[in-house]
Formats: sequence, structure tokens, C-alpha cells
Amino acid sequence: MKLLRRHFEIIQEQAFREQPYECCGLLAGVSHVDHRGNIENVVYEIAPCRNCLYYGKEHGFEIGRGEFHDIEQEARALGYEIVGSYHSHINSPAVPSCNDIDFSSPGHSMLIISLIDGVPKEVTAWLRRDSGGFHQEPIRITP
Repeated sequence: MKLLRRHFEIIQEQAFREQPYECCGLLAGVSHVDHRGNIENVVYEIAPCRNCLYYGKEHGFEIGRGEFHDIEQEARALGYEIVGSYHSHINSPAVPSCNDIDFSSPGHSMLIISLIDGVPKEVTAWLRRDSGGFHQEPIRITP
């Protein structure tokens, strides 16, 4: 995953601000596939979203269908697609949960920021495989 430094900072700020609940948002950009079939999602825009989960926002997130659709339409108008999402984990590691697997689709990048006792501890990115699982992908931050 490739991401602008300012977008990365906005995601961190949102995660900190929305504690004790998980923050969430969408990543818009383009997917590049190399000659070996490896995918790299390049993020050009981020869209902070409202965590509309009614119960359990401390350990989960949900992006409303209407909000997702609106952001997807705006991304397409800019020539992008939704290439992933981001969210925070509160007092747990930055690894995908079962709910995260259900939210994503193949080729989707998921950026997770872990906050332990209110302090950012780690940020990871995961690419959803066609088979349903994730593999960790590098995060390349650009100026």
C-alpha cells in the first residue's frame, strides 16, 4: 500500500480523537498489478467515515451503506475506486479480526492502527486474498 504522509497523519488524528471507539474510513485510489500478479493499492484520497455500529464500537466498526455508496460515487467521479479501508483497534493488536474479514473483499487493503492505553503503538496493512484470508503488506509513506 502506498499512502501520502498527510493522509497517514489524518488517520492517526482521527483514531486518537475517536477513542474509546474504533475510527474508520475508506481509501480511494488505484490498484496496480505487477507481472507476477502482486497487487499494490495506491491511495490518492481518504474519506473519514462515521462508525455507525450501534453496539460495541469499542471493538468494532461499521460504515453505513449510504455513506459507502456516496464515497464510492465521488471516488469514481475522480477516476478512482475504493481500494481499501482503515480503522483503529483499541487495546488490541493491529491484526485483522473476524469482523474485518467479513468487511473486506479480494484485493482490498486494510490499514489498522492499534492504540494501547490511548497511545498509538503500531500500524499495519493487510491485503485480502482471493481465498478469503489476509497477508500483511508493506506501507509506503510518500511526502
